[in-house]
Amino acid sequence: MPISINTDDLRQLLRPHQWFKNILVFAVPFFAGRFLYPSVMGASILAFLSLSLAASAMYILNDIMDAEADRKHPTKKNRPLAQGTITKKKGIKVMCLLLLLSLLLAFALPKKFLMILILYLALSISYSSGLKGVTLLDIFLVAAGYLLRVLAGEGATGIPASSWLLITVFLMALLISLGKRRVELSTLGAEAINHRTTLNSYSLDFLDNALLLTSASTLITYILYTVERGQGLVFTTLPAVYGILRYLQLIKEDKGEDPIKTFFKDPHLFISGTILLGAIFIRVYL
Repeated sequence: MPISINTDDLRQLLRPHQWFKNILVFAVPFFAGRFLYPSVMGASILAFLSLSLAASAMYILNDIMDAEADRKHPTKKNRPLAQGTITKKKGIKVMCLLLLLSLLLAFALPKKFLMILILYLALSISYSSGLKGVTLLDIFLVAAGYLLRVLAGEGATGIPASSWLLITVFLMALLISLGKRRVELSTLGAEAINHRTTLNSYSLDFLDNALLLTSASTLITYILYTVERGQGLVFTTLPAVYGILRYLQLIKEDKGEDPIKTFFKDPHLFISGTILLGAIFIRVYL
């Protein structure tokens, strides 16, 4: 029996704009200078699609479990499961279909990718089931999800990932997660604990200090990575520094709760990110 869901509700349920995070599966072959090889590109695209379907399934699971809390949130109350425009039963059906499609794609790739995908699903389920309520661990688990995306690219293509690249991605993900918590705590105020229990254990001072520490560490590791790689990549640190400073500025202005939307809406972030990727492409491929 077909699952009848209105297009706008389905878009909000799957959150396809969040698939942008999964471009991290291209990071390993891209930095290795092998992304344009047809076999590598094909495997990377399959990995991207598999991870994206799995990610949407996990968003549905999270929305099912957080429906009650989301109804008290100023923006999340508009999500279809919180509103009731999509029933829990329909949400579960869509989630199962997405997981099935994700696993089918994964079976076309090396076993290492399948194992990383399963680990990603286990991490996401554990997070949604209760670990997101543990202070600090919630932030580290989100950052670990980003790291697994990079490792998924390694697993799909067989190209080894640089240790410096992995550390840089993890720290960058930690920075994004801290920024999101900071905006949530600042904008929700006294209602913050009703949305996310860990916010009761954070303070703006702590998050500000953690953001400074993490942003500095991210830049240092990326600079060390570019020096190790050579090829003139050290010059790509200029747009990287600009982008991170701009992100910190936006966080202070309470504008970074959704990092993906923030990236595309803010011209400073978008242009500096485009210049960064363009500069890397020129140095590595031309």
